[in-house]
Amino acid sequence: MSNPSIHSPVRADAVVERFNVFDLLRQRTADLHQLIEGRVPVFREGFSLEDYTQLVESFFGFWAPVEKRLSNLATLRDPDLALDSRFKCSLLREDLLILGRDPGTVRQCERLPRLDTFLQGLGCLYVLEGSTLGSQIISRRLREQLQLDERNGGSFFNAYGGSTGARWMEFKGFVSASVKSEDADKIVDAARETFMCFHEWLGTAS
Repeated sequence: MSNPSIHSPVRADAVVERFNVFDLLRQRTADLHQLIEGRVPVFREGFSLEDYTQLVESFFGFWAPVEKRLSNLATLRDPDLALDSRFKCSLLREDLLILGRDPGTVRQCERLPRLDTFLQGLGCLYVLEGSTLGSQIISRRLREQLQLDERNGGSFFNAYGGSTGARWMEFKGFVSASVKSEDADKIVDAARETFMCFHEWLGTAS
């Protein structure tokens, strides 16, 4: 007869809650994510091609200096992260040229998130890669409202095409394997700082 006082190790392990850095990031940046959405006017009535062009300029003015800093962070040069393949500044530059704007004249953001450590880099990339995941909704709106796609000025919002979900899962896998529970505050702080810098920039960029 089995002894009910002896606990099964399988059952004990099953109730242990694993640390999920993405749940934490989502929860602790939700307020800032909502603020950013309020400054991206794609779904406002009357959104025009000129409005879109200004939006692309604003994104370029932030993405260009941020990606430059990320590219200088040697700790992010892990082949499993494939950092360079995640950079999208070139797509914004291409979109601006198609839209008739000179990328060289676009004002660039000076108040940037601190990007001195591996965890700060991952926190920043969480924001940038997350925006790419969310861009699927924006790209559909651009096709419907302005007839824009990756061929005529909408390449940034179609950055990964049909591989968007897969690239996000690859990123999640890398970060989940790299970040321990004791590092949680550092990566969350970096993500929040990136969101705050971008939100401030969208409010002042013209």
